[in-house]
Amino acid sequence: RLYGMFNDAAGHPAVAKKLYGEMLETDATNVLASKRMIAQLKAKGEAAEAIAQLVVYVDTHANDFEAWLELSSLYLRQHLYPQAAFCLEEVILQQPANHYFHLCYAEINYTMGCLDVALKEYLRVVELSTDNVRGFYGVKLTVDRILELRARPKKEQPAWIGGAPQPAMLERLAQLATERLVSAYGGAGESPKRTAEAWLRE
Repeated sequence: RLYGMFNDAAGHPAVAKKLYGEMLETDATNVLASKRMIAQLKAKGEAAEAIAQLVVYVDTHANDFEAWLELSSLYLRQHLYPQAAFCLEEVILQQPANHYFHLCYAEINYTMGCLDVALKEYLRVVELSTDNVRGFYGVKLTVDRILELRARPKKEQPAWIGGAPQPAMLERLAQLATERLVSAYGGAGESPKRTAEAWLRE
């Protein structure tokens, strides 16, 4: 493997690929050789092939959360959001206390329009990391979108909207998130309400 990495660095990827292939023929579950092969594909910009190889890899090594993260990243580059979200679900199962993974999952769901899931995940982020600016900003944006959807005629509302929090609670969440954001960006010495309103106008 080290000789393969040397050839990679020296500009001889074909030699390195042959070495990794020989290693995998001897042991198909060789983690290091598999990762080097995937890294080669990624470096060459062959995203589809890298994804295919990573799918095979995580099927064998399902507890490698870093591989799931890499697969999620590759899916995101291809704008395959549902697949990227699935990968992050696997990561969160293994690392449930890491707020960053919840944040990434929330942002993907927000992008897909799954606002009910996004709000839950953003709230989980600020629960795990009480000063997380991106988390509070996500809460604010998501709540505003949900309130906007609630204001539409019933037939234009998504099916999940009935299970969303009531408007009063959503407005309170938006207010709290705004106050925390104002505090994070410096609003000392001013009325929280007045500062929040000024911040929103900007």
